[in-house]
Amino acid sequence: MAMSDLVELRHLNEEQQAVVDVIGIDNYRALMDEYGGSQLWIPKAKSLVPISEITHHIRCRRQNGDTLEQIARDLELPLADVRRLSKT
Repeated sequence: MAMSDLVELRHLNEEQQAVVDVIGIDNYRALMDEYGGSQLWIPKAKSLVPISEITHHIRCRRQNGDTLEQIARDLELPLADVRRLSKT
């Protein structure tokens, strides 16, 4: 039995518990086993997806009848950015 198997939700701080809420306690334990003691940075999705792909996605959504407001909300982007990208 690994030490991480002893970890329970009550042992975690609020931020750690929020991660468990997203990925589950078993996956959190696996992260501890693999990366425990390391600093792990998780980027925002918009920093990984090229602008050209975001623009294509916006155009496809517009062709399917979605409003700029819906797209902006779903992508968590400012409406002005979505409007600008829909025209490029």
